[in-house]
Amino acid sequence: MQPAQTTSPWPKRILIAGFVLAVCGFVTTIFMTDHLTSFYDPAETSEHTAEIGEVNTLELEEGCWVVNVEDSSSDYDVTFNYIDGDGAGEEVDDDCRTDYQWSDDYDVISKLYIEEESEILVTIECEPEGECQSLLLFTNGDTTSTELLRAMMIPGGLCLTGFILIPLGWILISINRGKEAAVQLIQNPNASVMPLENDPRMNQEMLTTDQLYQLVRGEMPVEEDVAKDVPSPFANVDTRVRTNTQKKVGGSINKASSYTAENPPTDESWKNWDEA
Repeated sequence: MQPAQTTSPWPKRILIAGFVLAVCGFVTTIFMTDHLTSFYDPAETSEHTAEIGEVNTLELEEGCWVVNVEDSSSDYDVTFNYIDGDGAGEEVDDDCRTDYQWSDDYDVISKLYIEEESEILVTIECEPEGECQSLLLFTNGDTTSTELLRAMMIPGGLCLTGFILIPLGWILISINRGKEAAVQLIQNPNASVMPLENDPRMNQEMLTTDQLYQLVRGEMPVEEDVAKDVPSPFANVDTRVRTNTQKKVGGSINKASSYTAENPPTDESWKNWDEA
């Protein structure tokens, strides 16, 4: 018999740790909702602003800058130029892509691609029927996206780790249960056979024809030793053990004679009996 194996507690610990980490990540995300939402508000993420009617010169760092306005962007006619000496130089490239997303309360005017830190001139004109009362907000999309990713690292990491540990712990627990079942089967290979062996009804032998006949006559059947009734290996000698069975005799031992005066016996045996 193999020694009983101790079940490892680590699968259950891993499962519990996964649940704890997932819950902590979820709770942390709830507490950080306001902070995470602020990354989608240009009024919170903007580093520079420009106003209509003013001379707006801005020093922008390298990256993709998103220019938003709270009003309709169709009311504004804005140009962006590099400052060359004392005047405006070439226009800034407005073709760039960024992962930064802003809320639906703002319109985008342009996306400026700045290869290196530069000083630009922003000229704002308003359409005749436009109101143009809002400021232009300049947000570095690359920097903001990176900061959002860092803010999501703690709650996201907790949730991700928990979601990995939960199925891992469950799989390990299932494997342990399978091993325990296999060990029990090896230690008790005859566990399923023992009830049949101990059942007295399974050990009863079938009655022979003679035994059934004795039961019908009200007599107890005599058990025959089948194992001893083996034919002799010699043709002229019977080595089988014979069991003397007692025959049941009922009634008187005297038996009425069938001879009468009209039907006497043909031999002289009666004379021998009379002489004796």
